[in-house]
Amino acid sequence: MGKSARLSLADARTIWRLAGECRELGADRAGWRQHWVEGLADLVDADFGLAGEMAGCLDLRMRDLGVTFWWRPGFLDFGTLIAHLAKFRSDPQYSPAMIEYYRRYREQAGLCLTRKDMIADRDWYGSRDYDLIQGPFGADMTAWCSNPIPGAAAGETSSVIVLRASGRRDFGPRDQAILREAQATLAPHVGGSLARYAEPSPSELSPSVRRVLACLLQGDGDKQIAARLELKPHTVNEYAKAIFRHFGVRSRAELLARWLRRGWGAAAPWADAPEAVDAPSSMSSRSGVVATFDARHRFQPRRA
Repeated sequence: MGKSARLSLADARTIWRLAGECRELGADRAGWRQHWVEGLADLVDADFGLAGEMAGCLDLRMRDLGVTFWWRPGFLDFGTLIAHLAKFRSDPQYSPAMIEYYRRYREQAGLCLTRKDMIADRDWYGSRDYDLIQGPFGADMTAWCSNPIPGAAAGETSSVIVLRASGRRDFGPRDQAILREAQATLAPHVGGSLARYAEPSPSELSPSVRRVLACLLQGDGDKQIAARLELKPHTVNEYAKAIFRHFGVRSRAELLARWLRRGWGAAAPWADAPEAVDAPSSMSSRSGVVATFDARHRFQPRRA
């Protein structure tokens, strides 16, 4: 591997720090992915990124199980993104570049490939991918990286895709090395300390119920929670029941055991975040715009 393709110590430290921050957010399936894709896009100087879960990657009958987008302000019209996602969900075969990536993935999981690794310029600029995706996005250079999800069905992957605006330089060997190492670091924790899209999330609860959940995780009893949050004890009890139903547990002990098994701490960065809404939408992040959709197109807002 040439020198330009090698990770620096600073790169490795940044990847480990970013993965650790995501694990601290691991109970919130939207929050950790938003932090992950935003951090990776910054690390490789991308204008757009997505992180998500895919199924059917071995038989090339891909379908997304949830996806989180980040992009720089002004890079993308949100309606264009919604139209692209709707098109992919109705016809995943419309992206030849993605099909080619997963053909190669079947031989070597964890590959990080750029568009030029797979498709020559003369074929690319007349392709459906360019006409339907990159052209409307105002993007050209692209890099893909996917890894299997531990314990999941064959062909289910944790993936990241990053893009740069038309006219910018391509992703180089160092960028690819960063994406490979980052995905190799994070993917083993998906479904463990990092919640999957199909799992119940604190962000799906109302803010008032989430605050009760945070108190439960910190060991407060019903009377303590009622006094701390200025609620009636009956209200606390009803909220606790709603929390148990949401996470499929029958008691406070089972709830705490679930958190401990997954490696989630008592910190609750999701406690005061805005409530999730069903209508597709986007919102500002520290360096751009973010939006997360699960398989039902439910939008998950970024943590506060």
